[in-house]
Amino acid sequence: MVLEAIRTRRNVREFTDKPVTVDDLKTIIEAATWAPNHRHTEPWRFIVLAKDGELRKQVAQIVHDWTYDNIKNPNQKRRIDSSEAAKREILDAPAFMYVYALEGPNEEVTRENYAATACAVQNLLLAAHSIGIGVGWSTGKPCLADVRSTIGAEPDWQTVGALYIGYPAEKPEAKRAPVDDVTTWR
Repeated sequence: MVLEAIRTRRNVREFTDKPVTVDDLKTIIEAATWAPNHRHTEPWRFIVLAKDGELRKQVAQIVHDWTYDNIKNPNQKRRIDSSEAAKREILDAPAFMYVYALEGPNEEVTRENYAATACAVQNLLLAAHSIGIGVGWSTGKPCLADVRSTIGAEPDWQTVGALYIGYPAEKPEAKRAPVDDVTTWR
């Protein structure tokens, strides 16, 4: 059953309008907290931005502005379109959250905390998939734009991703290389 979930889970960014309940969000976040974490640091932090909430609107505008200012394409229409699309995607997602990893007391623990938090996100993705919810994990525009002070993230937290969450409008397919193409047997 776990292997099937791993093989069929996909990054989803197109959702139906069906809301994701707070109980379902708590369920998938709780699953995330069962990720392995060396030294039992529990280094993950989740910030959920309410649908139609003022904070989500502020974040969407910050991401819009960052996208407009930083997009590589000099074509004005494409800059505007890309900025609006980034904003719309945040506003339209049934649920939206940021995930951060705590800094450790040294570089080694900081690296371990990031890895543990990435494992937590994978747990969250699989838990969501198991109850019919899709998640799009982004490390792009919503993470590159400086939203920390707006959402209450501490300055030393490391961004692990922004998660778009909802019921998939469609189920994307994917393929992977055969195991022997990515493994060296010695």
